[in-house]
Amino acid sequence: MNNFLLFDDLDPTTSLINTITLVVLALVLVVGVAICLSNKTNKQSTRSIVYGGICVAGSFVLSYIKVSMSYGGSITLASMLPLFIYCYVFGIGKGLIVGVIYGLLQFIQGPYFLSVPQFLLDYILPFAGICLAGVFKKAMPKSASIYCGVALFSILRLAFHVGSGLIWFNMSVVSPELPLFGSTAGMGGFIYSLLYNAIYMVPETIILYVAIIALVKSKQFFTLENMMLKAKAEDENKSAKAA
Repeated sequence: MNNFLLFDDLDPTTSLINTITLVVLALVLVVGVAICLSNKTNKQSTRSIVYGGICVAGSFVLSYIKVSMSYGGSITLASMLPLFIYCYVFGIGKGLIVGVIYGLLQFIQGPYFLSVPQFLLDYILPFAGICLAGVFKKAMPKSASIYCGVALFSILRLAFHVGSGLIWFNMSVVSPELPLFGSTAGMGGFIYSLLYNAIYMVPETIILYVAIIALVKSKQFFTLENMMLKAKAEDENKSAKAA
């Protein structure tokens, strides 16, 4: 039980209470930020919020369909696909909110806490980076912008996880061996962390790319995009009339 709690140096009951309290406070903070942003822009974005909730839930469900690595990390069934589509359509602002919420859900799913920087680098920043999914939309053709968005998000996610791995390494929380690479003896912190995270991030990214390419080639990506764009336009029209 203690393996899933933050405060495993305390008795189980106190540790459980503290863990639940921290998680609830984190979720309240996210909801508060979302409300503040909504009030600030005066946009009644009901449908975009619904799509955001559906995509967060979809990614979270897919994250349970996975192959867990013996040393840590896991390879999922394109779990970031729903969130990527949402962020590609709705942009950085709303994408940042759903990315942070998803990161907190990942923490609830498999909590591990060494320090605040490690928490941010493992759970918040890697998934918040998906808000940049559509950053290339105006700079290149549609399909190319989608593929480059996947690459940017995957590189950022890997970079943040590598940063977290450096914290683990410096605290001597390391595995004696890594699959494919054998003994880690003599490895520097950066190389160890890069290999550790690349073992699951590379296949994770390949699976996401395959799913994205399949949707693009079948035009289903654009069908989903148009559905969300219609909802986005209706929200903006309601906002304009309300103003």
